[in-house]
Amino acid sequence: MKARLFSYKLANDSGFAPNPFHGFMTLANCKPQIRKSKKVGDWIAGFTSKQLDKDTAIGKEKLIYLMLVTDKIDYDEYWNNPKYSCKKPSTEFEKNIGIAGDNIYMPDGSNGFIQIENKNHGKDAISRDLRGQYILVSEKFYYFGDSPIEIPKEFRPSIPKGQSSQGSRTHDNFLAENFINYIQSKYSEGIHSMPHRWSKSNK
Repeated sequence: MKARLFSYKLANDSGFAPNPFHGFMTLANCKPQIRKSKKVGDWIAGFTSKQLDKDTAIGKEKLIYLMLVTDKIDYDEYWNNPKYSCKKPSTEFEKNIGIAGDNIYMPDGSNGFIQIENKNHGKDAISRDLRGQYILVSEKFYYFGDSPIEIPKEFRPSIPKGQSSQGSRTHDNFLAENFINYIQSKYSEGIHSMPHRWSKSNK
């Protein structure tokens, strides 16, 4: 079966989108087209950008995360399923992890959603977030946060030059599989470093 690999650049990395905490990664907000169109079995790779790291040059982007989509759910299930309660913004967990909670849309009982109080997205983001309709869930991911890794030239997948709503697909299946195998062979699954936007005192 051919690997479907999509890459995009992150303008922000705060632990919110994606959220790598509590043992599984979620992409629940931002990137509406990616969340709406990608499916279980797809791989998604997030790279650095000029907005995130001014020293990032085109062709020199570093990998922040790689995730295999293992489930795709809607906002109703995300809010109501106890499995995902840990992703709701909370002060019960270590401060920054609680703030990074991305489960911020509560069903209003009329086929709509109410954005609960959070530190990441305001009312101006509601339309864009909900336009994605789905949350991508991964139980197989690699997150490098503020220590993104360089990818050798022979393994670099297709990466868009700028921001991309859909992400750039690596159509060369041999290259896509080699990139994925390279990460899997060199790194263990899970969190390797904390997000870019966290203060040094809280990392």
